[in-house]
Parts: sequence; structure tokens; C-alpha cells
Amino acid sequence: MTSLVKTFVKSTLVLSVLFAVAFAQHKPKAAVYIMGNPEGRDALRSAVNTFLVKSGKYQMIAVDAIDVVAQEQRRQLSGSVSDGDIAALGRDAGAEYVCVVQRSEFDGVSYVATRMVSVQSKVAELAEILELPPGGKIIDIIQWQIGSMLGMPVGPRPTGSAGSGSGYAARPAQSTYAAPVQTAAAYTGRTEPPIQGTRVPGGSLGQKLDWLQKGADSHSTYIIDVDADENIAPNNTLEYKGAINITIVMRGVGGNRTIRLSAHGRMFTVTRNVTFVLYNNITLMGHSGNISELVHVAEGGIFKMNNGATITSNPRGGVYIRYGTFEMSGGLISGNGCSTCYNGTMSGIVGGGVNASQGTFTMTGGSISGNTAYRGGGVGMEDGALGTFNMRGGTITNNTATNRGGGFYWGGGYFTKTSGIITGYKNDPTNGNMVKDESGNVFARMGHAIYRNENQRKETTAGPGANFTNGSGAWDQ
Repeated sequence: MTSLVKTFVKSTLVLSVLFAVAFAQHKPKAAVYIMGNPEGRDALRSAVNTFLVKSGKYQMIAVDAIDVVAQEQRRQLSGSVSDGDIAALGRDAGAEYVCVVQRSEFDGVSYVATRMVSVQSKVAELAEILELPPGGKIIDIIQWQIGSMLGMPVGPRPTGSAGSGSGYAARPAQSTYAAPVQTAAAYTGRTEPPIQGTRVPGGSLGQKLDWLQKGADSHSTYIIDVDADENIAPNNTLEYKGAINITIVMRGVGGNRTIRLSAHGRMFTVTRNVTFVLYNNITLMGHSGNISELVHVAEGGIFKMNNGATITSNPRGGVYIRYGTFEMSGGLISGNGCSTCYNGTMSGIVGGGVNASQGTFTMTGGSISGNTAYRGGGVGMEDGALGTFNMRGGTITNNTATNRGGGFYWGGGYFTKTSGIITGYKNDPTNGNMVKDESGNVFARMGHAIYRNENQRKETTAGPGANFTNGSGAWDQ
């Protein structure tokens, strides 16, 4: 080998090493925080740390660094700790992200919750909360939860079936992408850990909302139990001036409870420093002819939907995100949007189920189905939008647009899909998203599943393996 070739080979090896080092240095630093004191806490933390390293997404700080900071600051190491507190711990420990693992016990059943908290934004990305069945391994559930957040599925979804031997069962295969039917009976079993918080006093929902205006305090969680169907006046703003970090959880008691809007207007507006959670057994129903969205997520507000929550029957759309954050890990958004989107005040509606034009929408589960809009029957981002839509699970199906984007219209902003299903009419004429006019004529080349522009569209179903990162993705030709 000539000296010139040897020099070239050596230089190449050196450059390869330097590039590898540089790449590693650009990986964000992460820490693991095990909430509470479960059995085998240290071993569990080490196992989660190892799994995150193997993912190739992060570089990990010392496994006990965040605990040292917590002890020095005399932070609470058991019970519920807010994402803001977690972010502060991560910052002090030198991390950019904190992977939080929590095991909860209720009535003899164990639940595992995993989330990734951004130190900078103090916003958490949540994985689906799962039951730990007898004989099951907690680390298997955590690995699956982390994999789902990172777009790296790890085996079949763990389920709480005690009779499945190992405690896990694969998700049954589906021949079609029909939206799941959501009923009260489907959620009578335990699917999520219990909530810790203050139950709001009062007889009616209106009385409970009035009590919160006077009694809500910073760094607190309040539970609104709805034990009967109710009608509610519009324009309820969840805002508590002078207070921060307030979480309001709404759930149905004794079966599924429906809250109907009694007049035109928004049902709820979620403001800064407030997290509003539709927990389970609760349905928000719109008003005929309404010209406002049902839930408005304002700047700094956080709205979350869990299994057993439904938003339905509102002509102007289900959820509008205006510089806020919407996290959908379960539930159903269905039957929203205009019956005809050519005439009257509804002609310009974008996003029959969710309008994510100016905020952040992260979907990890649930279903957006049976909605209608001018553009983006299921989810819409207006032309020139600056919002973000992260799809990491769930199903968008059986929605209709009369112009473009039956499932999702992407007029602007940022879109990333690493899992989940957006159906298309060309694959599934029965349940697929579609674009058709008011006479029922189905359009071609208008993006039954996804529409960005005439050269970037998806007419066929975008299944779990069809991924998109901004402009790149599995577009149809």
C-alpha cells in the first residue's frame, strides 16, 4: 500500500471517529426518574437507562444524578410530582429530558405510567397507561411505552389479560380500519390508575365550575365528578388569575355522562397555567348550528383526552388549538364539522375534528372519525399555519372533506407521523377518509388520506409503517 493511500485511509478513519463523536455530542442528555419507591427501584432505573441508551436517541447522565438533586432540594419522592417540578429537577441535574416512570396501586391492581418531560418546555409526551397483569414484568411495559413514544415499537402491545400466561397478548389483527365504537360499557373496567386530587364540591357542573373560580389554588389537581347528564351554558373559561400549575380532571361517575352545550359558543376555553383532562366516561356534545369550536385551547393551555372521553356533534369542529397543546392518548372525536361545507358561514372550516393550525397536537391513541370539513375532515392545518401535528398512534378514519384532505389537510406547519393509521378511500371505500362534493361525487388526486399539495398527497391508507417527517414521506405518485 502506497504512503498516499495509507495517509488517505488514516485520514478517513480519523474523520469517521470525529463524525461519530460529533453525532454523539448532539444527542440530547436524558435522565431517568422513578417516581415513588417501588420494589427494585434502582434496578428498574438502570434497566430504563440502558434501554434509552440502546435506542440511540439520547446520551444518559449518571443514573442517580437526578435523585441526588431531588434529595438536596428536599423534593417529594413519592406521590404525584408536576411536570414543572420534574423539569426543574432535570435542569439542575444537567438533563434536557427526563424519562419519568410511575407505578400506582389501586384496589389490588398495578398500573404503569411513563412519560418524557422536556426540561425546556416543561411539556410531557405521554405513553399509554397500562395495567401490570399478574406475572407480567414492569420493564416490558416500560420498554413498550418508551418505544411507542420514540416511534420504535417493541413487540406487541402489553395488555392486562391475566389469563394469557406471560400476562401479555398481541393486539388482534384487523381486516379493516373501521373506527372503534365507544360505549360506556367499554370503560367499566380499570384502564388507568386512580387520580390524586381534590374533589370539587357542588351539585351541578355549573356550581362546580363556579367553585373553582373562587377556590382553585396553585400546584393543585381538582377532580370534577359528573354523576348525571347535564346541559351547560357556553363560554366557560378555565382561567384562574394569580394561580399557576392547575390541573382540572373531568370524569363521569356511575356510567357515561353527557354534557350538552345549551346555546351557541365554546363549551370550554383552556388558558395558560391550566391543564384540562377529559378522563373517562365523559362526552362533550355540541349545539346545533353552533359557529364556535367545542374546546378552544388558548396560548399556554394544555388539553388532554384519555380513553372513554368523547367530543361529538358540534358543527364548527371539535378542538381548536391556538398556541396551546392538545394531547390525545385515547377517546373519540366524532360527528363534528358542517353537514355541507359549500354554503353559509361554514364554507371555510378547516379540521372537522381538530384544527391544529397554531398549536401542538400530539396523538398517541384514540380515534378521530366521522367528522366533516371543507379541508381536513379529520385534522386540518390552515394554509400558512405554524402549528405542529405529531402522530404516534391512534386512528384517523371515515372523515370527509369537500375540497381537499379527507383525513388530514396539511396547509402549513410541521407534521411528523411515526405510527398510527390514516385511512384512504382507495384502499377502503367503506371506512376510508374521502374527498367528495355535496352530491356524493368522489374526487381523485385531492388526498383522501393526506393532502399537502398536488405532488404530495396520499390517496391510499397510511398505515403504521407509512411515516412522514415534514416534506418527506410515503407519498402516492
